[in-house]
This record gives sequence, C-alpha cells and structure tokens, in this order.
Amino acid sequence: MSTGWSESVPRERSSWVRRPWLWVGAGLWCMVALTAVAAWKAHRAERQAAEEVRRAALAAATPDPQRTVITVPVNQRQAAGQVINIAELMARGAVEAGPLYDPQGVEDFAFTNCDGRTITKADLLGRPWAIAFVFTKCLGPCPTVTRQLKQLQDRLKAYDIRLVTLTVDPARDTPEVLKAYALQNGANLDRWYFLTGDQSAIYGLIHRSFRLPVQEVTGPMRQEGYEIIHSTNVMLVNADGVVLDKFNAAKDEEMVALRRRLQELAAPLSTAEDPLPVAGQTPDEPVAGQTPEEIQPPAASGL
Repeated sequence: MSTGWSESVPRERSSWVRRPWLWVGAGLWCMVALTAVAAWKAHRAERQAAEEVRRAALAAATPDPQRTVITVPVNQRQAAGQVINIAELMARGAVEAGPLYDPQGVEDFAFTNCDGRTITKADLLGRPWAIAFVFTKCLGPCPTVTRQLKQLQDRLKAYDIRLVTLTVDPARDTPEVLKAYALQNGANLDRWYFLTGDQSAIYGLIHRSFRLPVQEVTGPMRQEGYEIIHSTNVMLVNADGVVLDKFNAAKDEEMVALRRRLQELAAPLSTAEDPLPVAGQTPDEPVAGQTPEEIQPPAASGL
C-alpha cells in the first residue's frame, strides 16, 4: 500500500504543474481568435461603409432619395478602433452618370428664411450665389464651412452675390435658431440667407440638384453633434440657377478659387446698393488678406 500511495503523489503533482500551462495556452489561443474576429469585423465595416457611400452617390439619379440609407459611423471610428476616412470612401464610391449637374438648373424650391420669409429659386436668380449645408449643433466641420462663407461675405461685399446656408437638421434648426446662429457668425442678412424646411425636400434638393450625399444617422451609431452625414462642399450657382462647380470648404485654396469665380461672375455694386459694413468694421477697412482688386470693384465697361 505504501508503494501505491507514493507512486500517486508525483502523478498528481505532475497534473497540477501542467494545468497552468494549459490555461495559458488556451488564453493565448482565445486572444488570437478575438484579434482575428476584430480584424474581420473592421474590414467588413469598411467595406460596408464604402458601399453605403456609393449608394449615397447613386441617390443623385434616384427619384426618391429616401431609398438611400447611409450607416457610416458619424464619429468616423469603428468599434474596433479603426479610423474611417469619409472623404476617401466618398471618392471610392463616386459614380459617373451623364452630366454632373442639370443644365436646366437647380430644381424649384421654397424654404423658410431665418426672418420668416419664404425664399424660392426665383429669389436667387439674376446674380451668382454660393450655397453650403450645415446644422447649428454640429461639432464637426460645420463651423469651418460657416467661417469660410463669412470670409466670402466680407471680401466680396462690393459685388452683387448671395450666400445661402441650408440646414440639414430642420427639425431642430428653426428660423429662430438659424437667426441666432447667423447673427452669432456676423452674417449680413440682406445678402446671406439661412434656410430651413421639410427634411425630405431639403435632402431631395441636395441629392438631385447638387449631387451630394446627406443622411441623418439613427440607431446606436448616432452621437450628439454628429447626427447628420453631409458634405463640406460649397456649391457655386450662376445667375441662371445652373450649378457650375463645387469647392471644398475644408481647403483654403479651393475657397480662394471660389472667391475668384464669384468675382468673375458678379456685377459690382453701386455705392447706393453697397451693403452696410459688418459691425466693428469701417467702410474702407480691408479684410485681412484682401487684395486691392477685392477692395474696389472693376470699372464698369459702359455696356
């Protein structure tokens, strides 16, 4: 009996010695498996995001923009920690389908301005205008877009142009909210409209006439300040209401190009029509970075 008992001791000790290594090995395999699953999910999420953006681009040719649903994460980061480059995905999903913009011009619309007036396409005809799409509670690029339009307003105050900010969050951006936002950003409300209206009408106009993606995010991916996926492009429209080009407000050089295009298209204002200066700025005070030709409009040709 003594011999059997003594032989069982090393076997029990041996099993206890081996058991921790078994647990460590199992743990390592679990980590490898979890890493592989996370990588697969991140890859699948990026492919899905690219597909959703491609579908958003196709919405321009879709009579009912509500058919398109975008689920790209608004914080541009997947759960696995991978950063998603929205601009890159949009470039991948770009589609070419005939003329980029309708030669017949922007479709008719009727939206409410921040002063309560109804503004239509007809109200903007006769002069070039630039339109951008933001929402007042945006924590992303919207402040940059609005700042760029403010610079256009100040540097082109001697030219007959109009600026338009169209909200992509009309449920919260009422005329009163937009007016406070406009005044906070130094807008001249005689030349810069802040419009709101029905969401489906706004999104339809953006999709069909400006060929840009826009979608409200719902579900668990919705985060405060990033509720709407939209473009940072500012669209240039001529006096006949035809879209000419787009300019990325996130790039200063493109906004310089937009300013020059507006100068080429716009007529100089007479002294009587020249708008009042922005508060705190004297009439003859140039805006920082303003060139001499921007301070004074070109001489009239006499035609």
